[in-house]
Amino acid sequence: LTDFRGLNGAPSWSPDGKKLALVLSKDGNPEIYTFDLSKEEFIRHTNHFAIDTEPNWAPDSKSLVFTSDRGGSPQIYRLILKNGEVQRLTFRGSYNARPRLASNGRTLVMIHRSAHQFHIATQDLVNGDLRILSNTSLDESPTVSPNSAMLLYATKINNRGVLAAVSLDAGVKFLLPSKQGDVREPAWSPK
Repeated sequence: LTDFRGLNGAPSWSPDGKKLALVLSKDGNPEIYTFDLSKEEFIRHTNHFAIDTEPNWAPDSKSLVFTSDRGGSPQIYRLILKNGEVQRLTFRGSYNARPRLASNGRTLVMIHRSAHQFHIATQDLVNGDLRILSNTSLDESPTVSPNSAMLLYATKINNRGVLAAVSLDAGVKFLLPSKQGDVREPAWSPK
């Protein structure tokens, strides 16, 4: 789909499957773009000296959430596609990344660093409440189930990459069995 010089990564399909959000550094710095499949057109949405990465669509396709260090450390921002407005969403902690939105559009799922450990956390975008869901310490790559009831994520247990699951209310937590190898980057199948 892309063969630009530099970074071509972090793809995320829009909920309707008609557009792709991605990160390109073809003009020097990593920036957020969308690609419209029907028009075969790239649109650049950010233009900042910071690193803008990991875009993910809101359920209504009207905005993207993404990670940026424009505030001095990795934090999560929302980009309103209609007008280009960028809003910072996370303020607690010095590291918040890999944003995903639950289907309600109100619950932000992310990697949150706390006490030098990386956990799966949620933040209520209405009241700002932050909740750490995982009790493992090297968590990454959260993905929200289509019904937003469960999260899958990758973590390390005994120096091996494994998958874990946690319910959005943190009431259910378990590791998924794996016989060998490192497991990373989980994804749910479409609805």
